[in-house]
Amino acid sequence: MDLGISNKKALVCAASKGLGKAIAMELAQEGAQLFICARDSKALQEAAQELEKLSKQKIGYLACDLSKADDRQNLVSSVNSFFGMPDILVHNVGGPKTSLAKDTNLSDWQEGFDKLFQSVAGLNQAFLPAMIDKKWGRIIIVTSTSVLEPIAGLSISNAIRSAVTAMAKTLSDEVAQFNITINCLAPGMIHTNRTGELLDSRAKTSNLSKEQYMEDYLKSIPMRRLGEPKEFAAAACFLASEKASYITGSTLCIDGGKRRSTY
Repeated sequence: MDLGISNKKALVCAASKGLGKAIAMELAQEGAQLFICARDSKALQEAAQELEKLSKQKIGYLACDLSKADDRQNLVSSVNSFFGMPDILVHNVGGPKTSLAKDTNLSDWQEGFDKLFQSVAGLNQAFLPAMIDKKWGRIIIVTSTSVLEPIAGLSISNAIRSAVTAMAKTLSDEVAQFNITINCLAPGMIHTNRTGELLDSRAKTSNLSKEQYMEDYLKSIPMRRLGEPKEFAAAACFLASEKASYITGSTLCIDGGKRRSTY
């Protein structure tokens, strides 16, 4: 299937590893031009080199912290200098620290807001005007299944990713007339390093071995396995495509059927 995104310009955030890198690789295979960013400069450079070998084209990249306004502005300037304003914008950042809602202080709430909400709002504000002028754009926000079913111990993520989802739905209504779609992708347990660390932590808390915990945990997933990054990335690539032109304001769960809600 021709997804209609060959030579489209795409910015993928947090693309040095995990879900962001998998999305960048899928877009590269579809012929999109890429700019990637992440905080870890070494891992980012290695990812860019890998993507260049895959795509046979130059990959732009910049190490930055999207929770900081100055870093976001530097990213906008670097992307514009590299290939102009992007057609496809993939929002993705690492998860905030774990905490119970009753124990989360105002400083931690603010840190989570800057990381999860401000990063999305700031880049949207920078890149949407050009998409509106071109009357074409795709914005994809990686969130979490916690926006549908709050996850114990992830109070900051539960609250602020839900706010991001509501903002994205509101914004999608405002820009739909310009052929711009805005959708959220909510991953369940996808096989990444962060997921491994989270499961290790939960196993220790439950006083079970990692193997015992995983056996019990996988029973809650109808597919009886964790998802693979490439499976998640395929959904992101489709939403970025011309083929997904009538899908907007939605949250798509990639979770192997784990969530129990019907929507």
